[in-house]
Amino acid sequence: MKDYTIALALFDYVPIAFTALGMYWLCQSEIFKFPTVRKLAVIGAGLIISGGLLKASWKLIVASTGEHIVWMNNSLFILMAPGFTLLSFALLIRQSQSVRLRIPTAITAIPPLVALTIFLANPEQRLWFFWLLTVVTLANTIVIFMLARAGWETKDRIISVLYILSFVGTLSLSGLARIPEQTAALQWIEESINAVAQGLFFIGSLRLNKRLRENPTR
Repeated sequence: MKDYTIALALFDYVPIAFTALGMYWLCQSEIFKFPTVRKLAVIGAGLIISGGLLKASWKLIVASTGEHIVWMNNSLFILMAPGFTLLSFALLIRQSQSVRLRIPTAITAIPPLVALTIFLANPEQRLWFFWLLTVVTLANTIVIFMLARAGWETKDRIISVLYILSFVGTLSLSGLARIPEQTAALQWIEESINAVAQGLFFIGSLRLNKRLRENPTR
């Protein structure tokens, strides 16, 4: 993180802002037919945004003071794993009020509990990180698939394309993060791709909200 500047750290809040706006319009949309399912989505979105904010704040603290706060650094995937799991469940059961929500809510506790167990058993291996990364990737894939499908059902194909491109951009970040030498230039590229990806997510959610209001039966 020695090349991480304050300007770059501040820019990291841009994709988070786009994510928050996208989640807001998504949770306010008619894609969720019942209040209980909508609440599930709101909780999931809140966890996702909180994880992003804590991680960005950690970067800002490191860039400005050099202090490394471990729990803030680790919070991203610890919060995003149950967050995306909740959101994926909400999208999967969005049209069914009869589903007992206690079951999916309880399931979201499994990823962080398993991660904690692995961490305590062998903290140096960071197996907990790869476990949570896998959970986030799978749950996010379900979320994007369901949202792209919802956009397709509204006859607005652009919505599906926006969500898919957003997902592709997010996946590309994993490959860039594996490059050994994380120079300042490379980090700017990563943050820019992330901002574009989340911007596409925001536009897709805003457009989906509009289409569903125009066609409430969808």
